[in-house]
Amino acid sequence: MRTRAIGIVVLLLTLGFSGVCFAERPSVGIIPFYSPEKIWKLYTPLVEYLRETTGISWELKLYHNHESIIHDICNGNLSIALFGPIPFVRAYEKCGVKPLLVALGENGEPYYRSVIVTNDPGIRSLKDLKGKKFAFFEGSTAAHLLPRKMLDDEGVAVDSIQPIFLGSQDRIIDALLKHEVAAAGVKESLYRRFEKSPLKVLAVSDAVPNFVFCSTPALSSQVEKKFVQALTALKPLSDPSHKQTVRAWDDEVQHGFITPPKTYLQDVLELKDIIRKYRQ
Repeated sequence: MRTRAIGIVVLLLTLGFSGVCFAERPSVGIIPFYSPEKIWKLYTPLVEYLRETTGISWELKLYHNHESIIHDICNGNLSIALFGPIPFVRAYEKCGVKPLLVALGENGEPYYRSVIVTNDPGIRSLKDLKGKKFAFFEGSTAAHLLPRKMLDDEGVAVDSIQPIFLGSQDRIIDALLKHEVAAAGVKESLYRRFEKSPLKVLAVSDAVPNFVFCSTPALSSQVEKKFVQALTALKPLSDPSHKQTVRAWDDEVQHGFITPPKTYLQDVLELKDIIRKYRQ
């Protein structure tokens, strides 16, 4: 009996210790708009910055699709995720994730646009895309849903083009440059990295809320506070030393962050009509 009691105590202590370790190792996940390898390269410096400034041993988690990262943050297996506005709406409606910080663009605004681009000089408008191969990244705000809306607004039905679904926005750019597809929609900031290429903009979307860091409902307020303080302290658009700090970070998170504007939630929830219409 005594041996059994000691065994139970040891087991409880072990479980308790494991729980502390889990709580002290929060995780960050990035919606997979790039390949996992590229996300690891571009977001490891951000996670290392968080470790240094918060004193918390953050872990970077990689995902291959939208469903898995939304599942993990809703089930408490992921502490914080970086989402585009439409994946954020899906997670918010599923489990009430909390928006923490909105990324700023290089213009200092918490909004972005999607663009439809082509590699074919003979294509002068969206109507010229009929019968052409058009690349999408399924579920992406910038590379699927907004382009579908722009095509629809110009009377270009999806069954009048040849949709090609690829695994990331990087893969879309690669397909455009290799002439595997005639056109595609991507986030404007990604297109600007290739402005000197033969790609030509055919259409630009309305502004939509930028990428947002959001937290699982189970995240402790102390960890959340440290995360927000660490990133809002950075002012890379105005402070040269801060710009140097983020030099190796992804463009999407290289210009600083703000807490969500009062209208942020309303603005992203207004995108639900686009989700319902084009996520079929």
